[in-house]
Amino acid sequence: MGSASEWIAARGLWPVSVDPSELVIPDHVLNDAELSLPAKGLFALLVASQGQPINPFGDALEDTAVISAAIDELLEAGLAVRVAR
Repeated sequence: MGSASEWIAARGLWPVSVDPSELVIPDHVLNDAELSLPAKGLFALLVASQGQPINPFGDALEDTAVISAAIDELLEAGLAVRVAR
């Protein structure tokens, strides 16, 4: 999917678990009518990464414009931060 790259991480402190299936996505994020479905899915990936930055463009099937828009939504909502990598 091209060579786009932008590293982001969830903002704030999140619980870390040995079993990532035990992680919980907060209801206030899932129920936020201002966030698109791609942004909510990307946020779930950020929480599942347990504090490690991710490059959402890496293995994505979605168009880079969709991913960029989701990143912008999360940044504007204060749920993610850009990380130098």
